[in-house]
Amino acid sequence: MGKLLLAAGAFRVAPLQGEMTLSFLGRIADRYGLTVRSLLSSVTEVAGQQGVVRALQGDSEVFLNAAARDRVAALCRVPQVGLRRALPAWTREEPLGPSKERPAARLYNGVETVAAWGPACPGCVAARTGRVAPARVYLAAHQRVCPRHRCWLMNVPGSGGRVVGLAVCPEVVQAQADHRRLLRRSPVAGSAFEVAEAVTAWWWAQEWPEERLWPMRLDAAMPAGEDPQRWRILARDLVTYPETVALATLLASRAWRLRVAADGGGHLPYRLADVPCVPGELGHRLRRSWLTERLAGCTHGALFGWTYQCIRTEGSSGDDEQRLWQVPLALRPRPLADVLAGYQRRQTAGTEGLPAQKRLRGHSVHAEGAFAAGLAHARTYAAQHGHLATQRDTRVGSFALGKWVHNQQAHALVLPEEKAAALKEVDPWWNIPWSVKWQRSYYRARDHVRRHGPLNAADGFPDTHMLTGEWLYLQCTDYSSLHPAQRRLLADIGLTAQAAGSARPRRTSRTAGIDKAVDCARAFAAEHGCLALATKNISYQGFLLGKWLTAQRCLTRRQDEPGAHLQVLDAIDVWWNPPWPLAWQRIWHLIRAHARDRRQGAAEGNWPDGSDGWATWLSVQCTGYKQLHPLQQCLLAEIGITAETAAACPHEIIGQLCGTGPGLTHARTYAAAHGHLATPLKACPEGFPLGRWLSEQRHQSREHHRSTGGTWPVSTLLAALGPFPLSVDTLDTGP
Repeated sequence: MGKLLLAAGAFRVAPLQGEMTLSFLGRIADRYGLTVRSLLSSVTEVAGQQGVVRALQGDSEVFLNAAARDRVAALCRVPQVGLRRALPAWTREEPLGPSKERPAARLYNGVETVAAWGPACPGCVAARTGRVAPARVYLAAHQRVCPRHRCWLMNVPGSGGRVVGLAVCPEVVQAQADHRRLLRRSPVAGSAFEVAEAVTAWWWAQEWPEERLWPMRLDAAMPAGEDPQRWRILARDLVTYPETVALATLLASRAWRLRVAADGGGHLPYRLADVPCVPGELGHRLRRSWLTERLAGCTHGALFGWTYQCIRTEGSSGDDEQRLWQVPLALRPRPLADVLAGYQRRQTAGTEGLPAQKRLRGHSVHAEGAFAAGLAHARTYAAQHGHLATQRDTRVGSFALGKWVHNQQAHALVLPEEKAAALKEVDPWWNIPWSVKWQRSYYRARDHVRRHGPLNAADGFPDTHMLTGEWLYLQCTDYSSLHPAQRRLLADIGLTAQAAGSARPRRTSRTAGIDKAVDCARAFAAEHGCLALATKNISYQGFLLGKWLTAQRCLTRRQDEPGAHLQVLDAIDVWWNPPWPLAWQRIWHLIRAHARDRRQGAAEGNWPDGSDGWATWLSVQCTGYKQLHPLQQCLLAEIGITAETAAACPHEIIGQLCGTGPGLTHARTYAAAHGHLATPLKACPEGFPLGRWLSEQRHQSREHHRSTGGTWPVSTLLAALGPFPLSVDTLDTGP
């Protein structure tokens, strides 16, 4: 039968402009009294074998290879050039059969692979073909209305579509005329319509009680006998179309985008109220005054994302400007097929629950589980701290919460609405357009107000922590440049514009602070004998004395006239800021104290640790005596080192000053018992590592002689106790 049918070609069937290929084949089959499946079998049959792949459904589309297209052209008696011009999918794909020469056809279903389509207007089809036959055509967003017959061409998944009369909805017909005019005038009209469609679809899902026009339009266009709930799903695009076109016209306007960017005041929005022209103008354009207040509180969604990008990309071009028109997948209108499928499942189950969620696979399952885990940790953290202003390295147990929150903030504009709402429930300020550091400082000020009561800006924020008081005053000085939402937060803790105008710097008693530091320095000097021992990291009586003294020494180098407190420091310790290194002053002080204690009969074992290194220091002073500062020479004279003694008998002076060090003391005891100092390396009399100490002195003696040619002072002292060889061969055996 297939060969006879193809050979006959008795009827000429012309395609409609923009018609779907399967719809065209259906009209051919109707002329020959066949079904579409039978016609496809005939077109692809070779030697009893058919080349049709996949199942045929109500909203399918078919793609033919070259051999099959030739057969269809012969069957309908229309040249290939005419078919290519009229049928958008005619040459879109080349499905493969058992061989390239054999005809083949492949069927596709679903919105992922089949472009937007709808039923052709029956009146137009009859006028074009002379026959009343259903047909389906590819329809762009601006082709849903037939202006001649005033009807809406509705796409209904799983069927051939539906034609809805618009006699009672003239504004829908007018909206298409406006839409086409917009497409001719604006190069971004198509992208603007996609954004507007996402916005109105979100409004449609809210079911705000103030909305009156949409329910009236929905009821007026509903066919007789239609299920109201099902009709609400099907008619979403029809009912919202006039408002979508009006919004797209506004978004596509270059002047409007400049106005939005300027109205942002240089700040990225936290909510739409921060850009007042957006909710205000939309309420005016759409004749819904209540819409202004509804939109003002939006912190997420397609409209907020567009406004955010409009301000962010002001003056940009290229890829940055393209982001303005990108609608995240999570914010696009839910496919009609998915919504209908959920409705049918509820009807079958007899429940009125929420629509069934889309089934997740692979990465989606992992992503949903990871978000749920992160949200649980975020709730735990917020319950403890009252916010989500975390640092990047914040962890809750083993979970990196700070990094997770940062990632959510970085992708906030593309988050699904339910995820953004969940995070907002945990912390309304989880995604702020200013720094998280500012937010943490604000929370510290807020906690202070909750514990201690209102702030007193006019008196310089007394009773606040130093850093908190300084931060609050800084906010007052920069109040006019703060983000509107930041000013609202400050107002919540009592820092209004009026209070900010009356703010004074935090008054700290500098004199009282200096007095405290001087008292601490006086007590330290009384206990330790000097201020040179207060190194930079020294904390005394809870005060960072070392750090403060370092700052005062730097201050003396910058000031010509020393302050009163610096003169007090001179009175406490005349050598608190010597013109030579502090390390020299510290050792000198320790040696002087040691010498004074010896004269007073103090016990030998009470000298500070490290006194063995004094001999080296003293040797260096004697060797370089003439290069020392005159005041240093005066200080050395206090411990018995003068120019004469440094040149004539340095070893005796060194022995007198540090001969009672722990090493020399144990060496003297060992030499008295054994008659020599050739100790093994592991010798530890009375727990002191004498063997290693003597080995170190031998090494120092050799190095000193190699570099200076002189004698190591400690070697002379040790040689006076007994034989002190510079090398010992048997150091591993005990005495």
